[in-house]
Parts: sequence; structure tokens; C-alpha cells
Amino acid sequence: MIEFEDIHKAFGAQKVLDGVSLTVSQGRIVYIIGKSGAGKSVLVKHLVGLVRQDSGRIRFEGEDITHFTERDFFGLRRRCAMVFQHSTLFDSMTLVENVALPIRRHLGATQREALEQAREKLALVDMAALSDRLPAEVGDGLRKRVAIARALTLTPRYMVFDEPTTGLDPVNAVRVDRLIRDLSDRTGVTSVVVSHDLRSIFGVADRIVMLYQGKVLLDGTPAEFRTSHDPVVRQFVTGAVEGPMAL
Repeated sequence: MIEFEDIHKAFGAQKVLDGVSLTVSQGRIVYIIGKSGAGKSVLVKHLVGLVRQDSGRIRFEGEDITHFTERDFFGLRRRCAMVFQHSTLFDSMTLVENVALPIRRHLGATQREALEQAREKLALVDMAALSDRLPAEVGDGLRKRVAIARALTLTPRYMVFDEPTTGLDPVNAVRVDRLIRDLSDRTGVTSVVVSHDLRSIFGVADRIVMLYQGKVLLDGTPAEFRTSHDPVVRQFVTGAVEGPMAL
């Protein structure tokens, strides 16, 4: 379980999070949504120590991580992996070598062992057949899959995805959505996904949390979002492109 309790965060005079509280239950897929600048990515980066809150508390599997040092976060990041919006792979290394790198670095495996394990992870995301290609030889959607495979190398129990379908064409976006759902169903990994993609949100999420003006506006199921009468939620659900929830 992940718990955010009364999280406040400002950058200078700009208040981004103004008392955000939410709980993420194990084995679920939770989407964090809201307009640009609502603090979605800022919130989830607190979990792995990339951003520190001004006040409030964070608990991870019952452990208070509010005042963790950078060294403390090393172990947590093995249990909670983050997949960033841009799939940062090393251009000079093959896909399988990219995935094998953290296995060698963190698990002390030999090169041969690391490559074998990396191919297993690539198979989980249907990329085994392309494992010996270079990143430049595959498209954005496939590179995103490789980034997910790399995040899986340390067998995390939690995964955080920051805008996983941004920049992808509709076909590849659907494939990434299905992959997130499939990984949750097959492995039981808990996923926290930052997104504004309506198709992804309503096609994959178990639960949705909407941030608005630094607070949680609505925390509920996809069905509760569809039936909400709140005008801001309604504007988002109907896919409006103008007004306060323009994305």
C-alpha cells in the first residue's frame, strides 16, 4: 500500500500541491489525471525521492519514507520502478543490452546471465524477437516497451508510469495500455499511471484520482467519473478542449 497524507508542494510562489491525500491499494491500477500543471507528475515523483514535499507524510508498505535520505531511496526504487515519459535508452547498445545493464549493475550477474534474464523480461513485453536491434531501428512504441522491460528487471512490486502513451500513435498507445493491464493481471504489480489520455484512463484504470487546483477533486472508479455531475469532471470526461480543464 502507498499512502500520501496531506502533501503540500510549492516551487517558489507557485503552489502545486495543496493538501493531497490518497491511498493506492496493492495490485490495482490507479490513474492520476488533471490538466497540465495540476501536479500529477510532481506527486508521483515524491514516491521515489525525485521531489521532496514541503509538508505532509508518505508511507510505502507501512514504512514512513517522509524523511528518507537519498541512500534510503536506493532500496525503495528496487521495489518501486518508474517509467518516464521519454524512453531513455543507450543508442550504442542493443535493446537486450539496455535491459541487461541494471541486472549486471544491481544484481551482480555475469554478462551471460544478465543477457538471459534480459531476454526473459523482453519476452514479457513481446519484444524478444527484436532484442538484438538498436534503439534507432525500432519505433517509439517499441522503445517504450523496452523501457518497461528494463523497469521490470529488479522485479518491482510497484510501477509508476509518467505519461506512458504521450507521443505515440493510436495503435502503439493501445498496445502500451494493454501491456500495463496485462502486467497487472499476470504479475500482480501495482501501477500508478499519470495520464490525460481518455482512452487509456477508461480502458485500463481500476481507479482514477483527479487533481484540480492542488487538491483531489474526485477519487473513484471509472463508472463514478462517467456519472459525476461535477462540471470540471464532466468537462474532462466529455473530452472538452476549451476551458479550465483544457489539456
